[in-house]
Amino acid sequence: MANVTRRANKDGTTSYRVKVSAGLGADGRYVYRSATFTPPTKLTARQTEKAVQEFARDFEQRVQRGLFAETDLTVDGLAQKWLTEFCEPNLKPHTTEDYKKLLPRVSAAIGHIKLSKLQPGHIQEFYKQLAQPGIREDGKYKAKAAFIEAFPKGTRIELQKAAGLSQGTMAAIMQGRTVSKQSAEKIAAAAGWAFTKAFSCTSTDTLSASSQRHYHLMLSSMFSTAVRWQLMDANPCERVTPPKLVEQDVEFLDETGIADLLAALPDAPVQLSVITQLALFTGARRGEICGLRWSDIDLDAGVMAINRNLSYIAHKGTIFDYPKTKKSRRCIKLSDDCIALLKDYKQWQMRERLKVGTFWQRTITIEGGKLVKNDLLFTKPDGKPIDPNVVSSWFPVFLREHGLPPCRFHSLRHSNAALLIAAHVPATTVAGRLGHAQVSTTTNIYAAMIRSSDAAAADALGNIFDRIKQRQEIG
Repeated sequence: MANVTRRANKDGTTSYRVKVSAGLGADGRYVYRSATFTPPTKLTARQTEKAVQEFARDFEQRVQRGLFAETDLTVDGLAQKWLTEFCEPNLKPHTTEDYKKLLPRVSAAIGHIKLSKLQPGHIQEFYKQLAQPGIREDGKYKAKAAFIEAFPKGTRIELQKAAGLSQGTMAAIMQGRTVSKQSAEKIAAAAGWAFTKAFSCTSTDTLSASSQRHYHLMLSSMFSTAVRWQLMDANPCERVTPPKLVEQDVEFLDETGIADLLAALPDAPVQLSVITQLALFTGARRGEICGLRWSDIDLDAGVMAINRNLSYIAHKGTIFDYPKTKKSRRCIKLSDDCIALLKDYKQWQMRERLKVGTFWQRTITIEGGKLVKNDLLFTKPDGKPIDPNVVSSWFPVFLREHGLPPCRFHSLRHSNAALLIAAHVPATTVAGRLGHAQVSTTTNIYAAMIRSSDAAAADALGNIFDRIKQRQEIG
């Protein structure tokens, strides 16, 4: 039974201290939990007594269920506990890293709220904020005129090297074009300028529907874990209206766009050119391509195995891990053009490696912590794994410099799928080559393409039957 003690406060109000036994501790002694309840002043004596009894009864139940130990835990506190005790031991490193990138907005909006006080309305209001214009802080940063004027031509090479940026990115900054926040931060730091004095954010875009949905999925997972840990009675995300996921057209290159890109690729660095072509020829993900080893490829049989993913984790560097899902581990039949490409590239890589000599890193640690011989396809000059982000940052700059329409590197994967669907390859085959866990994933992503292809097939079939009917009439 809860022990209730009445107290008179200095401000004239009355509070009640409730003390409950939480059982025996590790040392064999009884452990007690207590809480203070101050009822509203307008209640009658009978109403006050009832309110105190309800609070004491609820408090005792929470203690017995193990919930009270964390009654002061805030959303911020839960987030850190969830990251360290659930995400890091159970999820892929890049998944945990993605969650970390989402948490600052969560912290600013609801991080200070105690779990015991968190209501669905708090989360719904947060979702409303995510849909507001100007919420984005990433992607589009432009150097201010004062910063550009402070570094005239002839003084920029050393600054570029100190920041570790490419010539193309440095040129974009000094020409007043927009660059990523990461590049802007690097150049500002190298120049010794405050970031806000050197650059301004030009983006007023809202977050995409997909990005808004990611916040909902993360919060739902976090609060579900809190319920399992008995830190919350229920998941508040189950009582809100999640951000609506709007079906968007998948961005991809048509045959003309692919032809234009392939024609421009001889101007690209050899490694980046081959990575780009592999994305087009195989539909593999960026991290899957960057994680390839020569032992994954049988050039005689024309088969490539996808066994791992390479990603860059802040403060940890490049990390090899297993592919996205079990079905992401797959074998892909290579076209003759792709086989010829890889044979030529292998010869080029051998020549480049001879130039480096003993400075080449001879072993790497792959997924599962296994130390193996370094036979990576794509590396830095010393043989170390490349940062996959380099591919994504280089690609749009290359397109712009060659007058090609803008698109993301991931669009090459979509382009591969579009070609297969246009060729009426079965959805099950397309799903297998792309490494989708379920065929429904493929049909959902490429629904518009499939409908267009199906309509073309129906038209073709109609033409065939028209010809058959004409023959019958003639006969």
